[in-house]
Amino acid sequence: MFTAIVGLLSAVIFVYVVVSYLLSRTVIYLDRQPVPKTPKDYGMDFQNIEFKAADGVNIKGWLIPAKSNKLIVITHVGGLTKYGSTKQFSSFSKLYNEEVEFLKVARHLHNEGHGVLMFDFRNHGESDPSPNGGKAGIGLEEWQDVAAAMNYIQGNEDLKDKEVGFVSFCMGANSTIIAMSKHPDSFGKVKCLVAVQPISMQVFVRSYLRSRMTRFGAMLLFPLIKLFVNLQSKYRLQDMSPSKFVRDLKVPTLYVQTRNDPWTEPSDIRGFYENTPTEKEFFWIEGKTHRFQGYQYFGEHPEKMLEWLKRWM
Repeated sequence: MFTAIVGLLSAVIFVYVVVSYLLSRTVIYLDRQPVPKTPKDYGMDFQNIEFKAADGVNIKGWLIPAKSNKLIVITHVGGLTKYGSTKQFSSFSKLYNEEVEFLKVARHLHNEGHGVLMFDFRNHGESDPSPNGGKAGIGLEEWQDVAAAMNYIQGNEDLKDKEVGFVSFCMGANSTIIAMSKHPDSFGKVKCLVAVQPISMQVFVRSYLRSRMTRFGAMLLFPLIKLFVNLQSKYRLQDMSPSKFVRDLKVPTLYVQTRNDPWTEPSDIRGFYENTPTEKEFFWIEGKTHRFQGYQYFGEHPEKMLEWLKRWM
């Protein structure tokens, strides 16, 4: 009997460790989804563009030109692409199996006369892997790509004099905020930011676990997932957040959050908002029950986004 109990406990512990390890890997290595459509599929002419980040990573994107003096940079969610997310892609770590189309957001912006620049972050879509073996930083690594996009704009004769705004989603919002803090000289032409659901990764992992299992199960798994992330990653899980960088924001910022998002804690984004020293506003997305529905919101209801951009650009 004793041997059987020891064997059962050993098996449970083994499963616990393996599951925690596998989940930690989904934080460190994000999905690389395909890019199934281009702006042409949405009625917009575009140019394929490339630029290099300071550490040599080649970033690929799209430029949707316009005659106006306004250019909007869209930065995407971790694990998605400049297109968004496609139902045709499947993986162990995919969190949402509906189409997400950032190109719908781009079309609304373009219809208002804005030029649009979109790109795939490192380790995503058509861009190259990062030199650290393809590991993500949930903004702490990817901010370099946002800074590189601004350097590309400043070095392009057709773009360098344009006013720039950002519409940034989740990891893209983290990356934009961190880039503005770390490389402020590159963002002098930036007029405003729309930050859709920026996130502290520790909060996300904890909330995600609670939504998928009992609170007790989440309490058991979370410490070991955190330990595995911290052992394997260049960045600690608790540091994967824009929280200490929002204090350096210098542009008017609209924070956007799905009120019923089960994968965060309202105090997280409210903390970002409260510590932002510039002109700011908070917008709750109502009537949605999934975080990813928030990513699609401005593609369906662009009014608040367009109002904010019009106010500041």
